[in-house]
Amino acid sequence: MMGSNQVALVTGASSGIGQATAELLAASGFTVFGTSRAPNQVARSYRLISLDVRSDASVEVAIQWLLEQVGRIDVLVNNAGYAQVGAIEESSIAEVQAQFDTNLFGVIRMIKAVLPVMRRQGSGRIINVSSVVGHVAPPYAGVYATSKFALEGLSEALREEVRPFGVDVSLVEPAFVKTPLVSPQPTSPITAYNLGRQAALQGLSRSVESGMDPGAVAQAILRAATTKPRLRYLVGRDAKVLILIKRLLPDPLFERVRRRVFQAGKPADRESQTRPQVTSASD
Repeated sequence: MMGSNQVALVTGASSGIGQATAELLAASGFTVFGTSRAPNQVARSYRLISLDVRSDASVEVAIQWLLEQVGRIDVLVNNAGYAQVGAIEESSIAEVQAQFDTNLFGVIRMIKAVLPVMRRQGSGRIINVSSVVGHVAPPYAGVYATSKFALEGLSEALREEVRPFGVDVSLVEPAFVKTPLVSPQPTSPITAYNLGRQAALQGLSRSVESGMDPGAVAQAILRAATTKPRLRYLVGRDAKVLILIKRLLPDPLFERVRRRVFQAGKPADRESQTRPQVTSASD
């Protein structure tokens, strides 16, 4: 599948992986539309349109408009997402629902919107941007990791369901990427988790700052869009090594590796554990 005369749609394309992907696909001959909840008018090699993956109506309007403009969609890159940070216990149901509404249900909305078009065409590629945390769940990012674990299962099943129609599904799974970090914390944090959460946040910030360039992920997405597609594309040495170790080591040994990689196991706040309390977001 070559880029010439092919139409690609990339969600979350105003910065980071989405922007790098949209630019690379455009440079490779695709007609590219990127999406953003608040698109700006900066000159780009692709057109940025308004779309909120959390809204059925927004997705429907955007896809209908795109089809009126170009009549087809050949590649969908589901990239829009963010990472909720915090312990499972201190994450509210509303925060968990919001995380899934973007990272999983948003992907499903986009898939349901483009699949009728791809099935009629008899061809298409759906590329879902997952993460190494779709295989290895770090502490204090459990809600985010759960959304990526779910995306992995969704993609595996979808790949087989749509294969008879000439549609391919792939997962791109990077390790840490140097991108603008959107990582809201719980609105009602529990004091007992303060030390662990702060350590995890510091480790996350350091990993992102030293992470790979978004262009490396974009290159993997381009391969999935233009060559015989695999189900999974691990991106970055760290991701490949971590997954290999998980496959080879027994669980107790791998848990030690995971603690070291994600800097878990910080001492708990003993005083707050003996006197449980919940702080406000401003504390």
